[in-house]
Amino acid sequence: MVIRTCYRPTRRRGMSTDDLIKMVHANFSRIYLGGIPSLLNDNGGAFLSFICTLTGTEALAGFLKPKDKNGPRFKAFVKDYFPTPLDAQSDTLWRFRNAAVHGFSPGPYKVTHHNSHLHLTTDDGLTLLNAEDFYAALVMAAKKYFDALQGDPSLRAAFEERAKDPDTGVLTVGPLTGKP
Repeated sequence: MVIRTCYRPTRRRGMSTDDLIKMVHANFSRIYLGGIPSLLNDNGGAFLSFICTLTGTEALAGFLKPKDKNGPRFKAFVKDYFPTPLDAQSDTLWRFRNAAVHGFSPGPYKVTHHNSHLHLTTDDGLTLLNAEDFYAALVMAAKKYFDALQGDPSLRAAFEERAKDPDTGVLTVGPLTGKP
């Protein structure tokens, strides 16, 4: 399998918005929702699962508010789609995203895995995030977003705008064509 950006204006002709949403939903589910669980089975992978959960959040946020910068749209997605009480931690989760992605650090949180009973408790003044529960929050947020996308014209317009952007497009996983 090869991961490639497949959107090009000429290739999208004939694809309805509904078909495009289905394709993005399927690829997001396969890449993020299907891929993250394999990281939860070892200590090193658990930290990577947090990074993948954060970048998955950011990927969906790009469809929510394509004109905004990464931080504001990430925070808006968390506020609108993540379950309580994570929805109220959008600023802190954005700091976590930056610390994890750019500094290999949990930043404002302590992170763990296989400790669901400790999720969102505090230890030494820091909130604990459990990898499996954090991943579950992304699963719930993705479902809520894709469900809302079906009937909300403004969400659909934003989705279409992002999908049409030649600098970002949409991600797909598929076989090579063998064509130059």
